[in-house]
Amino acid sequence: MKLRTQLLVAILIIGMIAVPALPRTHAASGTYFDNVVVVAMENQNYADVMGTGTGSSNAPFITSMLNIGATVPLYHGYGAAGRSINGCSAGCYTAEISGSDQGISDGYSCCINAPTLMDSMASAGMTWQGYCESGCPRGNDHFPFTGFNSIHNSPNIFAGSSISTVNFVAAANSASPPDFLWFTPTDGHNMHDNSIQTGDTYLHNFLVGSTGSLGSPASGSLLASNIFLSGHRTLLILWWDEYDPAPILFYEPGVVKLAYVSSSDVYDEYSILHLIEDNWGLSTLTANDAAAASMTEIFGTSTPHGLVTSFTVSSSNPIVNSPVTFTATAVGGTAPYTVSWDFGDGATGTGAAVTHTYTGVQSYTITETVQDSSTPPKTTTSSQTVSGKSASGGSGGGSGSSGGCLLCGTFPVLSTSMWLLVIGGLFGLIGSLVLLTVRARANLARTRRRMNRQGR
Repeated sequence: MKLRTQLLVAILIIGMIAVPALPRTHAASGTYFDNVVVVAMENQNYADVMGTGTGSSNAPFITSMLNIGATVPLYHGYGAAGRSINGCSAGCYTAEISGSDQGISDGYSCCINAPTLMDSMASAGMTWQGYCESGCPRGNDHFPFTGFNSIHNSPNIFAGSSISTVNFVAAANSASPPDFLWFTPTDGHNMHDNSIQTGDTYLHNFLVGSTGSLGSPASGSLLASNIFLSGHRTLLILWWDEYDPAPILFYEPGVVKLAYVSSSDVYDEYSILHLIEDNWGLSTLTANDAAAASMTEIFGTSTPHGLVTSFTVSSSNPIVNSPVTFTATAVGGTAPYTVSWDFGDGATGTGAAVTHTYTGVQSYTITETVQDSSTPPKTTTSSQTVSGKSASGGSGGGSGSSGGCLLCGTFPVLSTSMWLLVIGGLFGLIGSLVLLTVRARANLARTRRRMNRQGR
């Protein structure tokens, strides 16, 4: 009996020692956020995308996010404060998750033998997933998770040919989303090979849906998913690799300062890594992230931003008699908002997302007006100009050229096909007149010959 008691006590002591050493199945709450979502964009200068920190006309949706987010106009994609990051794109991505550019460059092969943020998270019982769109055409260069020995075969990597934003939103919408989520778009979506404007539209559709807004994201969009619902503290980071300075945006309503523009000149990829490590109490990986200033200045309270609105148009050159869609975004003030429209042709409308059809080939100035629910209510407006064009491709007013119709500038009421009929008819008339003239001359010649014979 005494031996049995001693064995039981020994087992209890071993259990008490062993249990704290086992990995935790759930991550502890972070200091500033409980989940982080990173969307990796590409190859643009800060000013072209974000102006001086308050936005750019090139990217109206990103501008609306800046109104309720935080940014760093002097973010250094190639290293800051004496640190260097080389071999980008690839080096910038490896620095983001390992604290070093690892001495690699674009086109490197697996595998790098170095610890990563993912290893630190796994050791702490935390979860992560990385998604790379449409088969991950840039491979390790833009998706560092497949480049490290410890994680390249992880079941947390999703990089098949069918991977899209739909899969990523599904992960974010799960009952227990991963603590860390990463998404790499293709170069046709991330502003690497496409324009800032089309990249901005891609982010709009991805984050809030084509008909949604920051104040009311559409079902199926990222910001409508479970991970961003009220009660979840989730930090969204829009990160651009390379360039100096490079664009960067932090979005976490209620935690990230509103419309905050940092004046810091010491932040880089290592700073982002250190921020995530600090938030969850993880150890730093290298001297680089250990030395990098953690970007905690972006968190806290700030003066609420005034009511601001902007809108997107499905086409800046709408085709006459075809519907065009207008989608408004409003931030600041007090929700909910009332949105009204003046389409510039005498017609009006209401609602955050509306369609309208123009009937004339000319320019129209659209004015969107937003009123919030404060007492007294605040009102603000936004305007854009579109130029209607005909189905044949022409645009502009009554003078000048209209596509392929050479004479439409003079007689705009006739279409190109009608002009072809008219011109064909003219050629036929001329041909008939020539034939009649030839026949008349021949008849006259025969008559003269007969008269000459009779006179003899």
